Amino acid sequence: MNETETLSPVLPGEIEEATRRLLDKACERDLTLATCESCTGGMLASLLTDVQGVAHAFDRGFVTYSEEAKIEMVGVPAALIAEKGAVSRDVALAMAEGALERSNANIALAVTGFADKGDEPGLVHFACARAGRKTAHREEHFGPIGRGATRIACMRVAVEMMTEML
Repeated sequence: MNETETLSPVLPGEIEEATRRLLDKACERDLTLATCESCTGGMLASLLTDVQGVAHAFDRGFVTYSEEAKIEMVGVPAALIAEKGAVSRDVALAMAEGALERSNANIALAVTGFADKGDEPGLVHFACARAGRKTAHREEHFGPIGRGATRIACMRVAVEMMTEML
């Protein structure tokens, strides 16, 4: 896919093609997307804005790497993080729902995990929210494959979940 230039050298072609299909479908349905990212540090937002001609389907991205950012930017309750941990199903759900509430998007995807260190390297929680639907959750165990490989694996899952939520 020639239209995607910024991340092309590091992403498998199938992720780029899936991203193009996601954005095309979002545009066809007049839907917009938002992201709330922790372990991917904005990489998903970058991917969704790299596709020329359809990047307008992206509304905004929240990079909530710290616990404080999750609390301040998307309203994750501090007590929830204290009780469940920042890398948990419940926090991922709260991140997605908070991003949906604090954006103009129709669909919001959240990702939080341990990219290469932490209690379980490669453990990542994803959540995808859309108004009027149950927020979806997915837990992945990528293993100790390294920071970059984990982030790339996250792109595949995130695009897949957003496509399913369309």
